[in-house]
Amino acid sequence: MTPLMHRHGHAAALHTKTMHMLLHGLLLGQDLDQGAERLLALSSRPALATGPDPIVLFRVAGALHRLGRYGEGLGAIGRAIDCLPPGDTSVHADLVRERSLLCAARDLQQHRPPTHPPSEVPS
Repeated sequence: MTPLMHRHGHAAALHTKTMHMLLHGLLLGQDLDQGAERLLALSSRPALATGPDPIVLFRVAGALHRLGRYGEGLGAIGRAIDCLPPGDTSVHADLVRERSLLCAARDLQQHRPPTHPPSEVPS
């Protein structure tokens, strides 16, 4: 946790909107040290544990994607889509896009040819 997040984390835990902003920053901070892990830890805080929230689940799926945990990410996206109110097309489009990216990354990982150390390269 960054010093700012650590210093204000206890107060932020009481404010759902502040927690959403922290999650959003961690999602966008692709190069933050342990950003994905921090996002997952924050997403389980009591302020966000008020029931299924499609936005939190979307951010969790993004963190799981970054960690290479594609199956778990797809599960989070599926739950997020299930939580959407009817007619919420803008968020639905973001969720469908993330699901497509997760599927593509998972498929690439599953179909990647095995790597061989230089001394074991088949001839």
